[in-house]
Amino acid sequence: MRIQFLIYPAIALLLLLAASAIGAQTIYKWVDANGRVQYTQTPPPTGTRATTQDMGKPEANPERARYCESIRKVAIRIDSYRASGTPLAAIDGHLATLETEYSVNVSVIAMREVASYVYGSGRPGRYDNDMPTRVFNACIGGSFGKFAMKSGNSSSRKSPEDALGEGAKSGTGWVTSGKVATNYHVVRGSSNVRIVLHDGRTLKATTESVDAKNDVAVLAVSGTLPAGIPLAEKEAGMGADVFTLGFPHTDIMGHNAKLATGIVSATTGMGDDPRFYQISVPVQSGNSGGPLVDGEGRLVALVTAKLSATQVFERTGDLPQNVNYAIKVAYLKPLLGIGAAKDLPASPAGDLESLANRITPAVVRVIAE
Repeated sequence: MRIQFLIYPAIALLLLLAASAIGAQTIYKWVDANGRVQYTQTPPPTGTRATTQDMGKPEANPERARYCESIRKVAIRIDSYRASGTPLAAIDGHLATLETEYSVNVSVIAMREVASYVYGSGRPGRYDNDMPTRVFNACIGGSFGKFAMKSGNSSSRKSPEDALGEGAKSGTGWVTSGKVATNYHVVRGSSNVRIVLHDGRTLKATTESVDAKNDVAVLAVSGTLPAGIPLAEKEAGMGADVFTLGFPHTDIMGHNAKLATGIVSATTGMGDDPRFYQISVPVQSGNSGGPLVDGEGRLVALVTAKLSATQVFERTGDLPQNVNYAIKVAYLKPLLGIGAAKDLPASPAGDLESLANRITPAVVRVIAE
């Protein structure tokens, strides 16, 4: 347990599973040289025509504000342990007590992220009076496990798929072995889970099995599913071309799956954690749980987290560029039984367009309330 705790906080300290930056954001919509529509937070290449949308400053809804106030109180207690010289690895047992005491109702992953943030940025040997405020602000911005933000400029007209209850979560899943796989944090604590298929159908789902430590979950679905994505038999190597399909920022970008490409930058994650790949594939809020697919259409990992540029800058003064993580498929396989639907066969390496079109029907949006 001690070894696991030492490894995981190093990851949790810097990962935001779906965090949004506090402050105004401009989204650029433009078409690249290959005719593909792109949505970026940075301006397109010079000479490219683009349309923009100012997303305003996000504000927390009441539920989020209450949650972040509880997290602030938890941070005060954790900072007292830090200031008294208690090692980070020794407070694991206290986190469950704090979660209950302050009615936080969030995963141990999020609690460890709070602890790692406090220990990583606190002032050595004494209380840090500014720490609670920094933690609260980071929480309001989307860190520490729950995502319930609203935009100051959001439209009052919502599609049925966006008519989510307060505190609802939206992520990505994908079909395999007649079931749907996603990240555990997407569905944790939710009694009403549904998936939206490529053809527009909405099906009810239930959480069948989970591995909370590795943030993976398998859902059973009441309805007919398309052919699933085959699982890779071996790990991807460094430099391997990979892509993902997912549903980032559906209120901005729409409800069709979005393609993002990149490579495997490293075969280990933060702190050389062997469970993860480091990937250059862009990851946004809503991509959580999405498939990371190789050049033959095989599933190599689940998109899990992005490196928090804000927290890295606070610690090092440097802004990381496009550093993201995916949990290897080996940690999902133990949760899968024999499913009711056949998976697609792997295919010889082909062009990206053909692979994406082949995989798209197996990628679903997961909505959890």
